[in-house]
Amino acid sequence: MGLIIFLLALAVLSTVSITLLFYLCWFYDRRSFPEQAQLPDEPPLRLIPTVVGIIKEAASLTVLVFSYPLRLIHDASPVRSRHHGETPLILVHGYGGNSANFLFMQWRLKWRGWGNVYSVSYTPPHINARKLAQQVNDHVERILASTGAEKAHIICHSMGGPLTRYALKNLGLAGKVDRVITLGSPHYGSRIAGLFPAQGSAAQMRYQSPFVQELAEGGSCPGGARFFSIYSNLDNFVLPVSTAVLDGAEANINVPYLGHCALLYSNRVLDQVERCLLAPRPEH
Repeated sequence: MGLIIFLLALAVLSTVSITLLFYLCWFYDRRSFPEQAQLPDEPPLRLIPTVVGIIKEAASLTVLVFSYPLRLIHDASPVRSRHHGETPLILVHGYGGNSANFLFMQWRLKWRGWGNVYSVSYTPPHINARKLAQQVNDHVERILASTGAEKAHIICHSMGGPLTRYALKNLGLAGKVDRVITLGSPHYGSRIAGLFPAQGSAAQMRYQSPFVQELAEGGSCPGGARFFSIYSNLDNFVLPVSTAVLDGAEANINVPYLGHCALLYSNRVLDQVERCLLAPRPEH
């Protein structure tokens, strides 16, 4: 019993330390590149909400780590019985994650009345992003075939956003996705990716890397889908914050004082996700 408590305490200490390390990088980036760190019309950060946001991020990362093994019973499973023909919601995680990252959001979408909700995984994270995007493409195709729906809605966290955009642009998903809602996605790369191995998808997610520049060529919102980007001014993984603002998106929505992992557990974010899912198509 003592060993279990020690290991749990060590895990919590590790997640808190990682959170603080990434916020040191976040603070350094904001001081070094102030013109990129603050968006137009965004008020200056306030101390108390910032501290509270950092604490929430540490707690969210801890929950994320402890929920990781739940992938074994959670992968690609609908929250409730399939509703044939109903547009599915497909949840795509970020770098190093798995389908269990969306566990709480998936449950809450069920409680709010959404039917076909799937969370999928792609592995391993260190391989080429194009191969990971192919896995995302295959998941969407399989779920569309299973539900009999013509199109899907995709909700992406972090790297899941660029992977979905790549699949829409290059892998045949064009015309098969109605809405793409990204949560804290580094659409134009992130400087924090420089802390990860300089190979595979981590290298491709670096700020203004050849991969993300190529992905933006010809328009950042491919495949005929409606795009919505939800981000936060306190995201400690997306540096600078401006990289989460997607050119051509129907809406870019700042939900302030939330860290990168906290986006997955926030009711404020879930409310915005639902607004995006229910938003009428703009009149032209």
